[in-house]
Amino acid sequence: MATNPAETWHRAGWVVTDPETIIRDGTIHVSNGRITAVKSGKAIGPDPVVDHGPGVLMPALINAHTHLELGALKEMLPRTAGFETWVRHLIKARAELRPEALLAGIQAGIDELIDTGCGAVGEIATLGLSKAPFFASILGGIWFEEHLGNILGDFPTIPNDPSGRTSLAGHAPHTTSPDLLAGLKRATMHRNKPFSIHLSESNQEVEFIQSGKGSWADLLRERKIDFSSWPLPARSPVDYLEQLNILDEKTLAVHLLQADSQDFETLTACRVSVAVCPRSNQRLHDRLPDLMRMHATGLNVCLGTDSLASCDSLNMFDEMAYAAKRFSFLSPETILAMATTNGARALGLETEYGRLAPEYRFSSVYAPLTAARPETVIEKIVTAQFCGKVEILND
Repeated sequence: MATNPAETWHRAGWVVTDPETIIRDGTIHVSNGRITAVKSGKAIGPDPVVDHGPGVLMPALINAHTHLELGALKEMLPRTAGFETWVRHLIKARAELRPEALLAGIQAGIDELIDTGCGAVGEIATLGLSKAPFFASILGGIWFEEHLGNILGDFPTIPNDPSGRTSLAGHAPHTTSPDLLAGLKRATMHRNKPFSIHLSESNQEVEFIQSGKGSWADLLRERKIDFSSWPLPARSPVDYLEQLNILDEKTLAVHLLQADSQDFETLTACRVSVAVCPRSNQRLHDRLPDLMRMHATGLNVCLGTDSLASCDSLNMFDEMAYAAKRFSFLSPETILAMATTNGARALGLETEYGRLAPEYRFSSVYAPLTAARPETVIEKIVTAQFCGKVEILND
């Protein structure tokens, strides 16, 4: 991580200001952490110049969906036992870990995110343990306090937070009561904050929503979650949330592996953003999201890694490279947008992160790559063709 004077020029062989704009031999002027100018050619004036090299300066990446509290569970859970069994193992393994171990996993995850060029995240926290380390780090983004089960006591509210980086999340339609989901959503609407929820992820979720029965119903009973008053059955998890008035342009739906054509029409009409986590999806469900249909319907689609309990790394370059390999119909520019501008929009950060432009935060990455033509720059970024480690820059 580089630290520089309040007024500084940054230069590199290439500057990618956004997924569609590449500047050869570019320079960026930064004043007190904000970008004031982006141009081609030499710096102007007396301010110092940091020459990063022949590689590329680009926006820091945005991981739209993380669970740092699960970082200590890396390699502790089965890979192929099925989703419900995996959840049972997760609940048991997390309960057996001491808070110090969980906190160590959280800090290791934060360090990995920063070391691999992530500037902002959508962090989902059930225990609340990641809040202090997250706010103490240089990471931007939103810390979501996640809730599940039935209402116990007063409805959760968003605390007064001068940084504006705190919000609420419902875990999922098949784990969180409708009254609690509606209350969480109202609280985020009152503060004009994003609301995150796992949606249409597993076969068990769909079976439960469509019937009120099945193995997931058994698990809820074991967990003492009374769902007898929930408005079930419903046509699909997406329809269920629409009936609860959860879906709008501030809703971030995560995973969306089990959606059909009618669901996509609903999500598009409600202007919902979608976070996909392909590596985690493949590992837990042996299934990938329907990105072709998502993009065809015009949804704002962004990338996340999910947690280290279901993914090998929190490295967004790894996630982009995997997406490029598994979704060959997506252009490199589209994949980079999913990890920058789209994620910023989904988290309500579109005027702060995801671009290198005047008035934006200087949240940038220097990636050491070699490219002779602009046509290959973004392709090399997305496929992580680097000749060294990336460096996060956060004046």
